[in-house]
Amino acid sequence: MNILSSNKKLLNPCGENITIFHVEEGEEIKKGDFVVVNTRTWLASRPKKQSGYYSVGRAVEVITSEDGTDIVICKDGIYIMKNSCRHEHKIIKDNVARACYFENEDTVSLENINTTRVGEIISVADDGVLVRIDVHEGSGMQW
Repeated sequence: MNILSSNKKLLNPCGENITIFHVEEGEEIKKGDFVVVNTRTWLASRPKKQSGYYSVGRAVEVITSEDGTDIVICKDGIYIMKNSCRHEHKIIKDNVARACYFENEDTVSLENINTTRVGEIISVADDGVLVRIDVHEGSGMQW
């Protein structure tokens, strides 16, 4: 048991979904970055304020394969993100259980025009928005 508890990569106590994607050429993803996947190419990148992408969670590891391409391992789950500064798109407590969208790489808003959906709003506080990202929810993709 000591071996398992010392290697955190083997444990998944909260049942998050783990996904692995090739990183889009020219894109730099670091451990801890939020990650989206192009719905046509299945290539991963950092969040973009445009449609055609799907949120898969946060990067837990980035690996360079033998052929030099980067591969990102992602984990969905519940994360704290920054709230929009724009008054008209700011998330408030009445918005709990609604979908939220990327305003930039680590900020969420209610604006859904030409944006990527992040996930479901769980809670709102002064220091940010608690968001649940689930790769199985609403993607329309075949996993």
